[in-house]
Amino acid sequence: MPELSTSLPPEDRLVLLPKNPGTFFAFWQFSASRAESFRLASFAPEIELRLFYAEDKTPASSHKAEWQAGRAYLPVPERGGNCEAALYALRNGAWERLLASNQAAAPAAAGMAEDRAYASLEFHKKVLS
Repeated sequence: MPELSTSLPPEDRLVLLPKNPGTFFAFWQFSASRAESFRLASFAPEIELRLFYAEDKTPASSHKAEWQAGRAYLPVPERGGNCEAALYALRNGAWERLLASNQAAAPAAAGMAEDRAYASLEFHKKVLS
């Protein structure tokens, strides 16, 4: 089995990407030291991803996941537009902000579920240009 520290990035990171008009894809990686903090129970095993509108930093939505999941699909908020994600972890009963993502633009405001079809790269090129 390879050494854990060699398989993990040197720094934590959180990335937010538009998947289609109704969904963002978020993925995160923790450094070896941060992963060790989770393994030693310094943080609770569940993290919370929070979406914010980039323009005014108002909360848009939240999603809970296991810290080891490394990825999640998040619904685009009703308003659409540019969003940012932040990853929070629970320590001693309080949520701590560990990571912040890049800004990502939802191609459109969230529509009905039937409007949320897979979006190809060609779709993103047309909508985002």
